[in-house]
Amino acid sequence: MNPVEKEADSSLAALGLVGLDSQSITVSISGQIKRLGIAFAGTEVKVIGPSFSSKDMANSSTTNEAGRFYLNVSTGLVTLQFSDSGTIVNIQISITPFSASVISIDNINYSIQNLDVYFPGEEPTVYLELISSMPYDGLLIDDSNYSTITSTGFKFKFSEDVEYPSNPPLWLAENFITNPSITFETAIISKTDVTLPLASSLTQFTPYTINLNSGIKTATGKTIKQTTILFFVGPLSL
Repeated sequence: MNPVEKEADSSLAALGLVGLDSQSITVSISGQIKRLGIAFAGTEVKVIGPSFSSKDMANSSTTNEAGRFYLNVSTGLVTLQFSDSGTIVNIQISITPFSASVISIDNINYSIQNLDVYFPGEEPTVYLELISSMPYDGLLIDDSNYSTITSTGFKFKFSEDVEYPSNPPLWLAENFITNPSITFETAIISKTDVTLPLASSLTQFTPYTINLNSGIKTATGKTIKQTTILFFVGPLSL
């Protein structure tokens, strides 16, 4: 037996973090659920299937106004489930002691973003939350919505007022990074809302990403968790 592994296992056991199968540990996770890019608030999210549990653990959570839930689970593959007016949605997540990633969601109208992992008893980080966006993660842009989106600009709504930057062009360049590159005219900031009018066209049959970085913050210094939005531009007849 590897003595280093044995020592690590003993330390985890002393903390009460070893799971039932002695291979997994108990962690807390947090994340945002969105429906068509809008925070899905006020819904109960449950852990289903085999998972380490005890009577003092949170195996269900009701999402807050930002669509965020807080749950205790064991590391490994975990399935979360919630209902939207009778529509059951399952999300499978792979969890390690230090990270979590989405494996699958069985309904394309929903997404989960900004997953965090921390040990039970620790205070989770409180973020400036992205409440909604257009485009949103998973959106298909085509003839049906291209003109509306590009004429009004990309729109982002946050949970609190965004601090107005001292250098708006630099702030825009550093905190809304697109690939392939999209040129914006400026950043229009109005309390909780940020609008980015487009100065260039989008290319059909192209996947795009937008990375929102932590320079987007409140006056008190609360920042967003780095967020990636992936959308796809389909066929256009423009």
